Amino acid sequence: MNQLEAVIEKEKGISYSQRDKDLFSSHILILIHQEQESKKFIRKLCLILFLAVGTLSLLFSQISEIANDFTVGLSDAITGDILTTVVFSYGLLFALLALLKKPDFIFS
Repeated sequence: MNQLEAVIEKEKGISYSQRDKDLFSSHILILIHQEQESKKFIRKLCLILFLAVGTLSLLFSQISEIANDFTVGLSDAITGDILTTVVFSYGLLFALLALLKKPDFIFS
């Protein structure tokens, strides 16, 4: 509330008409609302982070098993026939893209 208190102290010495007082009071209410929303957001963020860390710590053993199964399956796929298929398909793709970029080469 330092910013709010500084604004109040600055404005106390100045006299305003009723219209300016309404404008000032609405500005103060907006500052109060922004500060309250900021505190709510920080509380929600801390709660979400706490729950996420708690959930991940409870499920860490299952997550490590899933990651292990995925990496083993991926390493088996890379060493098998899929690697040659991927290399061949990407090579064919790049060759076709090179031919499509130069249509005069194809039709000359």
